[in-house]
Amino acid sequence: MLSAIKVLFLAFFEICRLNKGPQDIPASKNLLTLCLVGYGLLSVQLAALSQPIEKAVFAGVMEVALIIIFSLALLQIRGKSERWVQMVTALAGTGIIISILALPLYLFIGIGGEEAMASSGVHALGLLFLAVLACWNITIMGHILRHALDINMFSAIILAISYIWVIFSFTAAIMPMDVA
Repeated sequence: MLSAIKVLFLAFFEICRLNKGPQDIPASKNLLTLCLVGYGLLSVQLAALSQPIEKAVFAGVMEVALIIIFSLALLQIRGKSERWVQMVTALAGTGIIISILALPLYLFIGIGGEEAMASSGVHALGLLFLAVLACWNITIMGHILRHALDINMFSAIILAISYIWVIFSFTAAIMPMDVA
């Protein structure tokens, strides 16, 4: 069991390194379900650092639903619907890795904590690492979209940024953040 998890983690990490694409992931609905559940749970965990649990759960479910809808729409437009399982599995699997890396950064910069960071320099460094991680995530998503949709990387990056913008806009419209 652990060796299978390790193999999957390494496959998703290779996609994160831009060495493999979604076509290198098995077209397994069981793997897709596992990745979507893991991605959703981590999305809830990250949202729960700054939102009440009910809002965090809603945000996590909404993010999983949007990744499913967004991917299906793009693939249908391009006439490549048969790639949906692998594309969504790759997006969710790499999203798990990015979320695992983001969680300690969120805690490091004080999101979800009771106290502010003692040093503004440390806080700025944490924000810088978080920005780098966000850029890497956009690049990974672009890489996956490029392979799945057979488009150039520039167009894929624009689609990845658009997807992230849709998630943030939709989340902000449905659940505005409480400002104290």
